[in-house]
Amino acid sequence: MMTTDRIDGAMSSHFGQAPWAMLVDGPEGTPEFVKNEAANGRGAVGVLIGSGCTDAILVDIGDGALERLQGAKINAWAAPGPVAGREALRLWAAGELPRVPAAATTKGHAEHHGCCCGGHGAQSSTRCCG
Repeated sequence: MMTTDRIDGAMSSHFGQAPWAMLVDGPEGTPEFVKNEAANGRGAVGVLIGSGCTDAILVDIGDGALERLQGAKINAWAAPGPVAGREALRLWAAGELPRVPAAATTKGHAEHHGCCCGGHGAQSSTRCCG
């Protein structure tokens, strides 16, 4: 999720309140930007589900939004913050981002990044959203 509708813009430090979602088909795809009208976690997840996302790059996410994201079978990848969308996409395509672990049992927001690693095999049929 992005702070602006440009690939060189910064990724949002708050998943649900990000004004834009950047959608990219495969690591070499052309980015498309969709407005996050709801400006909350549920709405942001809805944008990604409606866009057919298989993977999401994020900086920080609340447990409720993370549960919904993972319930929709969307892989969550943790980008270091702050980072531009282009760099986050490059890191994801190179398999350098850690997978976000399952939502914690505590309520609220926690930084879900840098927790564990896992490969994902970025393929052309993958739709990455950030």
